[in-house]
Amino acid sequence: METLTHTRIVMRQQCPMKEHLHYVERLRPLEIQWPLTVGSVWHTAIEALAKGASEDEAVQAGLAALDWIRPADEEEQYKLDLERARIEVMIRFAARRFRPRKFIAVEKEFLLPIINPATGRKSRKFALGGKVDAIAEDEDGRLWVVENKTTGTSIGQFRETYGLNNQLTLYAYAVSRMLERPVAGIIVRAVVKSRAEPKKKGGEIVESWDEYKARLLAAYEAEPDKYLAEDTVERTPEQLAQFEAELWLETQERLWQTKTGVIRHNTANCSLYGGCPFRPLCLGVEGARESMYRVSQTAHDELSEAV
Repeated sequence: METLTHTRIVMRQQCPMKEHLHYVERLRPLEIQWPLTVGSVWHTAIEALAKGASEDEAVQAGLAALDWIRPADEEEQYKLDLERARIEVMIRFAARRFRPRKFIAVEKEFLLPIINPATGRKSRKFALGGKVDAIAEDEDGRLWVVENKTTGTSIGQFRETYGLNNQLTLYAYAVSRMLERPVAGIIVRAVVKSRAEPKKKGGEIVESWDEYKARLLAAYEAEPDKYLAEDTVERTPEQLAQFEAELWLETQERLWQTKTGVIRHNTANCSLYGGCPFRPLCLGVEGARESMYRVSQTAHDELSEAV
């Protein structure tokens, strides 16, 4: 049984070969993937907060997820120190601004049969898996999926993505099935990632890391609505039904791909967002597989082995 997660489905939409290399061959680039790393640190810290950790404990838990990085030179050391400072400020800002919630589950994993909506039969090949950041219950007893995000865009631009965000739909669908209760919607908690760096003069840094963090946190606190969102997003029964139908179609397309034995390349994706990390393999660069990648022990790094 193969597990389909939101990330895996999206990766196949980007490029079937990219998904094959990541999830089937389990290749991972040796070069640090900073967006993924920052996201992992962020979720570790917010998970700690949801479980009752203090602000300082959440910062410590989050930043500990960076301890594996060993900078090879001054440039890499600066990048690490910069991201550590930015992430710490974001965690402290979130800890002080996110509304208290009654969480009934934190980092909840799920594994559900994929259903053919036309017949009600389960897929014999694929299951729907994933992990929701949290599930909350409000004072009226309604269930809410809680999704924690960081964004490099403005809050206004980020909000424009809610309507067609399939991850939010998937989580609302999965939690309602998992708990056999309707979900009122999704609470999206987002913080903007700052691009500011320590002050420099003549190319030299003239601001300590503590001074930089204090300045950055003051900027966040001065305009909280500019840097933080805590919104409720709803999904109608019709939208959930459409998702279920599209999920079944996803399984049929995958079965057809397996039957043909052809894994398609989407070359339009090769250079987007800084370039695909598997591009050297597709170009046939000699020695790339051995020198630029490692093999992961699991297909889904974010899930336990049981999912």
